[in-house]
Amino acid sequence: MNILLVALNAKYIHTNLALRYLREGVRTSYPDVLLKEFSINDHLDRIAGEIYEAKADVVGFSCYIWNLKETVEVIRQLRPVCPNTRFVLGGPEVSFEAEEFLLEHPEIDALVMGEGEKTFLELLKTWQDGRDPSHVQGIAWTKNGKIMVNPAPFSPLSMNELPFPYTEDENFTGRLVYVETTRGCPFNCQYCLSSTFQGVRFLELERFRKTFRQLLKNGARTIKFVDRTFNANKRHALGILDIVREESELHSDAKSIRVHCEMAGDLLDAEWMDYLRNYPRGLVQLEIGVQSTHQPTLKIVSRPQRFEEWRKYIAEMRCLGIPLHLDLIAGLPEENWLNFRMSFNEVYETDPDMLQLGFLKVLKGSGLRLQSSRYGLLFVPDPPYTILETKDLSHNEILQLQRMESILDKYYNSGKFEHALRHGLKLFPTPFDFYHKFAELWHKKDWFSRQWQGKALFDKLWEFLQDVQNTEKREGMDILPWNIIRDALRFDYYMWERPNIIPNYLQDENSLELEKRTDQWKTMQDKIRKDAYWEMIIPEVKKMDRRQWNRNTAIAYFTSDLLQESNRPCWYLFHYQQGKVKAYRYEES
Repeated sequence: MNILLVALNAKYIHTNLALRYLREGVRTSYPDVLLKEFSINDHLDRIAGEIYEAKADVVGFSCYIWNLKETVEVIRQLRPVCPNTRFVLGGPEVSFEAEEFLLEHPEIDALVMGEGEKTFLELLKTWQDGRDPSHVQGIAWTKNGKIMVNPAPFSPLSMNELPFPYTEDENFTGRLVYVETTRGCPFNCQYCLSSTFQGVRFLELERFRKTFRQLLKNGARTIKFVDRTFNANKRHALGILDIVREESELHSDAKSIRVHCEMAGDLLDAEWMDYLRNYPRGLVQLEIGVQSTHQPTLKIVSRPQRFEEWRKYIAEMRCLGIPLHLDLIAGLPEENWLNFRMSFNEVYETDPDMLQLGFLKVLKGSGLRLQSSRYGLLFVPDPPYTILETKDLSHNEILQLQRMESILDKYYNSGKFEHALRHGLKLFPTPFDFYHKFAELWHKKDWFSRQWQGKALFDKLWEFLQDVQNTEKREGMDILPWNIIRDALRFDYYMWERPNIIPNYLQDENSLELEKRTDQWKTMQDKIRKDAYWEMIIPEVKKMDRRQWNRNTAIAYFTSDLLQESNRPCWYLFHYQQGKVKAYRYEES
């Protein structure tokens, strides 16, 4: 029997961990099992064509909220021309409401509900032997037109009995690769499927070492743990990170290796911070789900936390050079516009590297799904079941927040507007008000209907800040000195990439006058280039001639010193190399 395992990943760079577990689990009986990965952005006709040409007897799909629609469409294309092929779906998206799903999709032969590493193999053997799969635990299937739902296994799988998912010599260069060292979660969040089962299971440390070593050997450099709460057990988590450090140090490009972990802020403590202080910089990246700081909401979703206590660790983690992502969820019960505004501002003020503004997904099987009517949760009926309205947050308000999310990603999360945002936000009572007003201008101008190139985003921000400045002038309010805002935006413009032309609106009178006086401008450039100081700061300068210097550097005059927060005029040298840029203040000797 020929077996094909298929994943439609969210992006090309992603990999599917679940299918690799299944592949290794069935290989003892089906050594020629194939695995194919696609992206949901690929043409479905091409995906269906490749699956058809594989001539498999059984095709298994890994399903999630982001790929179920496309997966079903592919199967519908294949069913007429593959009448004898059995299509099996597994994953969290088909593990609940299985009977209803099979009634709606008769072209699908079976569903594997919950953990499938053993169940899938049992199902394959049953079909190969021509037997009735009524004894296979944890599946839903059709018998003589009737939907049969077999009960799940009594006990969960031990992680240490699972096969090693990465035994093949695959090329993971440039890919995002997933690993897990725990299953389960100590929390009971009602918006998450982890609340549907209790307890946490742990992988033995040395079993993880074997997997991690293989991944590095195969070129993986960005590795994400899918553990729901990586620091659920401190001793286990520290042991895993010890192995990450030890194995990474064996590679000459250790600085290019990074692991991403999702942690609970409430479980951080002084011991964790002491450990991170001595951890190699850049090796670990953390994501923490704050979700909300509104205590009544946190109580409803069964995720109590003390953000006001553990937020103190955020500033130190940033000083340690640990990239930090914080998450918020809009649309949770009993969090209205003002409550969410407060949550947003409290999290934003911690200055994370990335602030992910997500929207509640009312997942099948989750506690909130079961209580959706109680909290007035209206949501899209199809995956990913995104919230549309609650009794506390109108649909119009959610639309406004969705526009805010887009602006937040374009400006804050891009990391390209650090100085302009810091000074522009001073024109508003809170960060939330800045992003809300900016998003509404985009909506009013219909800018969301187009894809804008990077430099055009500066134009939009300038227009917005000008509008705010003019409004405050008309209302007689105190305003921020305009030259500082212009300097901040121009500084970010130089930090984006080496500019050939600076827009006129980013030039102040002094810098324009200097550029017109070409001789003085060139004299300053030569003076900086020949200064021996730069040989210590930028060793490459010794090998640069004038042409190379001009191509790899830019020099600009500012009316204020943004990095040292001084109103003194100064020059800055920008050095561009291998996609990175550094700024240096020029001190005349």
